[in-house]
Amino acid sequence: MQTQHRGIIISHTHWDRAWYLPFQAFRFRLVRMVDHLLNLLEQNPRFRAFTLDGQTVLLEDYQEIRPKQKERLHSLIQSGRLLIGPWYTLPDLFLSSGEAVIRNLQVGQKLCEELGGYMAVGYVPDPFGHFAQLPQILHGFGIDTYIFMRGMDAETKETHGAVFDWEAPDGSTVLAVYQSQGYFPVAALGHPEPFGRFEGNEPKVSFAKERVSETLESMTPLQKERTLLLNNGLDHMPAQPELPDLIERLNEELETITLEQGTLPEFLNALKQESAPHHTHRGDLLGNVDHPILSSVYSTRMYLKQQNHHAQGWLTQYAEPLSAWMEACRLGEDARPFLEYAWRMLLRNHPHDDICGCSVDSVHDDDEYRFRQVDQIAEALLVEHLEHLLQKGFAAPSETGSHSSDVWVFNPHPWQQQYEVETSIYLANPDGEWGEPLPECQLLGCDADGSEIAITTLRSEANVVRSQFLETTWGRRYDITFKVTLPPLGYQLVHIYEYGYSRGAEGQRSRGESVTRIGEQPLVLENENYRVAVENGGLTLTEKETGITFPDALRFEYQLDAGDTYSFGPVPEEEPRWAKLESAQWHPELPKTLRLKHQLAVPAGYNRAHGSYGETTLHLTTEVWLNSHRSLSLSVCYDNTAENGRLRAVLPVGFATRTSLADGHFRLAPREKPSLRTPESHPERYQTYPGELDYPTHPQGDFVMVEGENYRVWVANQGLPEYELMKSEGNTHIAVTLHRAVDFLSVANGRIRRCQAGPSVPTPGAQCKRSMQANFAYGIGTLSQEAIIRHARTFAHPAWAREMPHLPYVKGNGQLPRQGSFLQIDNPAVLLSALKPARDKGTCVLRLYNATGEWQKTQICFGFPASTWCPTTLCETWDEEAVQAVEEQTIAIALAPHHIQTILIRNS
Repeated sequence: MQTQHRGIIISHTHWDRAWYLPFQAFRFRLVRMVDHLLNLLEQNPRFRAFTLDGQTVLLEDYQEIRPKQKERLHSLIQSGRLLIGPWYTLPDLFLSSGEAVIRNLQVGQKLCEELGGYMAVGYVPDPFGHFAQLPQILHGFGIDTYIFMRGMDAETKETHGAVFDWEAPDGSTVLAVYQSQGYFPVAALGHPEPFGRFEGNEPKVSFAKERVSETLESMTPLQKERTLLLNNGLDHMPAQPELPDLIERLNEELETITLEQGTLPEFLNALKQESAPHHTHRGDLLGNVDHPILSSVYSTRMYLKQQNHHAQGWLTQYAEPLSAWMEACRLGEDARPFLEYAWRMLLRNHPHDDICGCSVDSVHDDDEYRFRQVDQIAEALLVEHLEHLLQKGFAAPSETGSHSSDVWVFNPHPWQQQYEVETSIYLANPDGEWGEPLPECQLLGCDADGSEIAITTLRSEANVVRSQFLETTWGRRYDITFKVTLPPLGYQLVHIYEYGYSRGAEGQRSRGESVTRIGEQPLVLENENYRVAVENGGLTLTEKETGITFPDALRFEYQLDAGDTYSFGPVPEEEPRWAKLESAQWHPELPKTLRLKHQLAVPAGYNRAHGSYGETTLHLTTEVWLNSHRSLSLSVCYDNTAENGRLRAVLPVGFATRTSLADGHFRLAPREKPSLRTPESHPERYQTYPGELDYPTHPQGDFVMVEGENYRVWVANQGLPEYELMKSEGNTHIAVTLHRAVDFLSVANGRIRRCQAGPSVPTPGAQCKRSMQANFAYGIGTLSQEAIIRHARTFAHPAWAREMPHLPYVKGNGQLPRQGSFLQIDNPAVLLSALKPARDKGTCVLRLYNATGEWQKTQICFGFPASTWCPTTLCETWDEEAVQAVEEQTIAIALAPHHIQTILIRNS
């Protein structure tokens, strides 16, 4: 006797806000779809419910056009007919930071509460993989289930099936449901295809019966439970009004399954009630057994990844900590409305079709606009905070001169750190625009303790206007650099003043203009850790403690790319091109900095039918210097004039390895390079959907490190999220992608992926023919993992320096100290994720995590008034029963292995 199954059909749509059409084109269709949906739900009580894709931003998009429909929406949501949430937008889960994923769920939950309902289901139908700590984050929002499509690997599917427990590194577990048939197994039920325009076509019961039977045959071997999830919907597809009638007819004809229209919570409750035993999966979900994982999106339109890194940093590293400190000290005004608006702008860039770069060009023009808005809001907030501090008044500097200025320098990390900062100051003309300009003078600085700071002037120009809000100041601008040691997560006000004689032509220091040709006397950078020299046609690096020398420490590799925005397409008949170092010199302005110039002759482009064509030369200019955080800083600038190619920086490791540790979401993520399959070695896999083989590259956050027997190597970055472990001459190299240029949104028959991943639409903007800059740092040593993480974070998120605002009628003298620490964490294994104002005024949020597999204890010292604190969930609500006292501005906490801990702090 055959098992009788229960099929719960979920009516839904998956709505990419922008993809192969721009946002407004899809929003127009969204409004029409929701208009019809509201009518359907109100007029036909037999149509049980509709799931609006798990993302609440769609309702914002709709209400901008239909503001009068809020009451109808609220009624249907509250009654459980229209299901929304839990997300604000459906993010790419590797290109959004861990903190951004939390904010996404927070914004989604808040909007759901305002609209009358919240679907507490971890539903993410289509992102390109899922990170290991996600179950812990879901638990923080009271969610214990997860439904996904992409990411399952063949081995886990074979052993675990489609229903299993997914356990985060801290032990948090969710019930995971893998949609092997996608989020569309019974989409467009009764029609000949699951996707398309079906106006004028009547669904046929015979087609529907055939589809359900095929789905049942595929799904039942993968789970012990009788209850099956049958999604009725696809990308941008409307509700199917005839579904209740189809279900009734099908139940008359089908013998082994009973169908009903329902909701995701109803399906999951039924699944749990069956109490079947499950296997447990631990780790990321990045497989591609049934659906392509599309892992080259980490390098598509690299400029978007860099702008995202910058925007996330503006908010979490600078604007939010200063806003929290200001409020705790009862200074300034409420920053919440601006921070919340900036986050919504940023989160609208995090859906995979946006941040991954795999949409038409106009979509990414909109992304760049939103990134600029985030940057502008964050900077405006920071400037306002400095204005309020200036009005409150700082203590006077120990030394000054006839013309002077203060520079605010902020350290975003909860440990003391030395930085070399670069900024600009203006010294005003005594008689304004028409007066005699100030002569160029030597500059000197003093720190908060009165100690002298050497100031290097890079450039100076007279009669330059500074135009800020309600201010126009004429004077001399100095572009300067200096070293300063900053307190943990804190600031220092550096006073800079004229000192000594005027700098005329005789006073100009030597700027090192001479160029060294390769083979001439070497140029050398040296400190206590490294010696770096230009010699023998390349850059030689020696790490002094280990004595390791790499004679070719920096190389640039270029490969043609026959792929698309989703997947790199190797061209096996074309060998990689390598750049040639043409010249080196001391930087004409920056002290102790080398300027290297490489030339890289490459084809102008690649045509899939005819091969490579034309020729162009990439001129790469790299600035190289030894930084104060134990590594070699490299900044590469170039104008990309080539099409259909990938440029990478290649850095030696010195030993062979296939494993690495990447900066992941709230953990160090172990990565292993797969044994690569080819269309020739695995023709059956390649010819069968999804026809996707293996990606040799991996995602990273701020850094990647590799570990040998005697030392570690790490590479930190500022918005370069793709790397590969390359093997060359028996040893491993780390290849960091600087850009990848392609001409189509999707193409078929690539060497890694055979199937289409979307429409074959031209994307000229994805060729990245623009001025590019890539910043990364390279380090070697016997340091601990915790020390390397600190050094890498310091590079990825450097100090923020800005001249204090000009308020002509504010004297500026007061009682505020010229340096201060907001927060100090004494255990380097405990990392900071966020310090920000809480939802309630007078409360701030501190989020930490244990990056190790061991229990960690730490003391946290607050640099602002604090009297009580309590642990909380990611919902960030105050818990009176858990309140504890803050003793002498310090609390002590213990964190379980890999635990994310959120606490709230108040001052009564």
